[in-house]
Amino acid sequence: MRQHDRGLTELCAGRVMASLFFEPSTRTDLSFQAAMRRLGGDVVGASNGVQFSSVYKGENLADTVRAAGCYADVIVMRHPQKGASFEAAYYLDKLNQRIDNPTVLISGGDGIGEHPTQALLDMFTIYDKKKTFDNQTITLVGDLLNGRTVHSLAKLIARYGVTGTRLAFVSPDSLRMPAEIMSMLAELGVSTYETADLMDVLGESDVIYWTRIQEERFENPSDYEAIKDRFIMTPSLLSHAKADAILMHPLPRKHEMGTQADHDVLDEDPRAVYFEQMENGMFVRMALLAKVLRGVYV
Repeated sequence: MRQHDRGLTELCAGRVMASLFFEPSTRTDLSFQAAMRRLGGDVVGASNGVQFSSVYKGENLADTVRAAGCYADVIVMRHPQKGASFEAAYYLDKLNQRIDNPTVLISGGDGIGEHPTQALLDMFTIYDKKKTFDNQTITLVGDLLNGRTVHSLAKLIARYGVTGTRLAFVSPDSLRMPAEIMSMLAELGVSTYETADLMDVLGESDVIYWTRIQEERFENPSDYEAIKDRFIMTPSLLSHAKADAILMHPLPRKHEMGTQADHDVLDEDPRAVYFEQMENGMFVRMALLAKVLRGVYV
């Protein structure tokens, strides 16, 4: 593994980050906390324990985020409701008009909507491994309807203005990429291809972005059971990919990457970069925190 400078700095010394996670999280929560501490800042909040805060008493999102804004310089928030980040930012802006030091809001994911910082670390990982975004076939696989990571990644790739890159979307018909995202990609001139058959694109994919079918997003358990085994990455399946392709996954993973024995083999394949992708999350979030906090206070 590449060696990184993991030392603490003082870029955010004296600053406080509030961590408000209304949904369970491991990587996003821990990486943001680690990022802030490695920058010399402090962390407060009720991560993975908002149920023990005033939310349990019935406090609404607007008041919760404004309370955090009174104590912290930056808030990282995850919420199960799509669009919650915009609502929180709206009320935080109102608070910022009344207090001396403005507070910044960073989305840690909102329902099936967006996960912007995941898209940043995904783009960084692609560039780190491929050295370019141009003329790549980037294949997104799995639950493209409910997957906030693939929503944000597709949008960021489109906004970046890559040349000759094609986005291939592989999913069951019931979990296709939302129509509004497909329309945006078409308007921006991004080449796309949709299929329910991975073998249509696997052999020509430069980036394979694997995701799980998200059981928690299904209202009817039988609907999940009907499609949960449609796309499973295994070592034998990966053998059909390019020798220089990279296999990514936002994690956590379940059976969509096979058995534990499959995991052990995949993890040793040099094309599997999801652990480096995970570590990159901390470094990218360090850069983001330094940018927004230094930008506010300098």
